[in-house]
Amino acid sequence: MRPDPLRRRLLLLAAASGLSLSSVGRRALAQASPLASAAGPVDAAGKGLKVVVVGAGMAGLSAAARLAESGAEVVVLEARDRIGGRIFTDSSLGVPVEHGANFIHGYHGNPVADLAAKARATPFFIDQESWQLLEQGGVEPEDFEIDDVFDDLETLADSAAEEADGDPSVSLLEVIEMLDPALLQEPIGNWALTDTYEGEYGAPLAQLSALHLDAGEAFDGPDVVLREGYDLLVKFLGQGLDIRLGQPVRRIRHRPDGVTVETDAGTVEADHCIVTVPLGVLKAEAITFEPALPDGHRKAIAAIGFGQLAKVSVAFDKPFWPEDVHFLGYAGRERGRFADMLNLTAIHDAPMLTLVASGDYAPRVDAMDNAALIADITAVLRDMFGSDVPAPKGMSRHAWSRDPFARGAYSFPAVGASPADHATLAAPVGPRLRLAGEHVSGDYAGTVHGALLSGERVADLVLAAGKG
Repeated sequence: MRPDPLRRRLLLLAAASGLSLSSVGRRALAQASPLASAAGPVDAAGKGLKVVVVGAGMAGLSAAARLAESGAEVVVLEARDRIGGRIFTDSSLGVPVEHGANFIHGYHGNPVADLAAKARATPFFIDQESWQLLEQGGVEPEDFEIDDVFDDLETLADSAAEEADGDPSVSLLEVIEMLDPALLQEPIGNWALTDTYEGEYGAPLAQLSALHLDAGEAFDGPDVVLREGYDLLVKFLGQGLDIRLGQPVRRIRHRPDGVTVETDAGTVEADHCIVTVPLGVLKAEAITFEPALPDGHRKAIAAIGFGQLAKVSVAFDKPFWPEDVHFLGYAGRERGRFADMLNLTAIHDAPMLTLVASGDYAPRVDAMDNAALIADITAVLRDMFGSDVPAPKGMSRHAWSRDPFARGAYSFPAVGASPADHATLAAPVGPRLRLAGEHVSGDYAGTVHGALLSGERVADLVLAAGKG
């Protein structure tokens, strides 16, 4: 949950050493974005072309906007009654809280940051050093204890791939049990493992491939929360687009000369189709493809992990926690039990927290009813801050694992999977059908900017293909 965990720190160190995309390359990438111009069509490459985009999340909307500004006729079919997909902002508690995507990860050169500037969003820059960790009974560990644990994690991160010895089926949990099992026996160690890995990837340690944990790239700079809410960006992108809500796609027939997309409301014919539904929907085979997806695509869909993360925002009459820190950590008995909390007091001047459950605890939270969940959260907060802590006066949640149009949070490097699986999904399904989304992005899987760049990339490929 804290937006600068060990993995991103290590990636940024690699970038500083010239091992990843250079700052010049990132600037060029952002400048090349078709969303860089808000002045209308950048060319007429799409004139006379009709495209159906399935899904109105970041990937779908970025693809549709790129196509539309190039003159194509675009129809966006969205199963939900709202746009945004896993960007889902709720203001029912008085200020924007994020059920889904929360941060712009790495502000410098990030195309989502560029989009936020165009949408006139107000960024709140996160200080990754502004956090407080409490153990059971409200005990604050000494700095050296935390430093020692993160030193152990850096050693673990340096050795994980070597211990996997080229085998993607070796889990991170197996490597920890071999190299440093003491981490699993102490509350601070378990908290650090959650904060660094389970909360970052949305998956338990036993499901994470030790070999491919550090695959991918990262943008430089601080992480950012948008004060108006993340959904400001999808509303901005969606302006002027033909978006049809409440139309889940059931079947896609793709031929050498075009596509037919079937929904509960009827069919849409087009020259091309871009499918941007979450990986969980593809795993569930909720859409029938005729002909079926290629064998390589089906294997990649099965291999890549699709995780669970439970986020719950709660409101109080007044804060009983430190008001100026950006994050709170809880090192309790059970790994993943609300180990990380975002302090909305610092961001919105509101007495609210967003708590995150990860790893094996996330599905337990999604299975709780509201009364049980409030009781569980209250118990954690009382353990941290004392028995006089009141129960929340309001709560906002969304169970992504039980959402039929998501079926989970975001993709992760699962045991048995490899970065090549993302490249497979980026390959065309057929001459008229392509996939897009964060799970299709090899460099930026699991991120909003990965989804945005994936949508733009596919839109450009469709424009290049044209009607031919």
